[in-house]
Amino acid sequence: MQAFHFMTIEPDGYGEFNVYGWGVYERTSVLAGQQRKAYLDSFPTAVEALAAYPKADVHGGQVEAAPVSLTHLPDREMNAYEEERYFHPNG
Repeated sequence: MQAFHFMTIEPDGYGEFNVYGWGVYERTSVLAGQQRKAYLDSFPTAVEALAAYPKADVHGGQVEAAPVSLTHLPDREMNAYEEERYFHPNG
């Protein structure tokens, strides 16, 4: 399991509470280094969620993640050779 910088407990809009882990995308991802919000679990109440994830911060609403940027990606489709050279320039 990936280590997260912090966790949040947020209402899901349907009466339950979701737990999210916050971190950054790993270097092998096309979103490497950008903020990542990952769903971890769901509970009927915030109290149950906090009991299971005591280090999480409880929020009264949904917390928005930063928008991801795709500007670092090429603007055209690459063939397999070009893709390998683009994503693994030293390999």
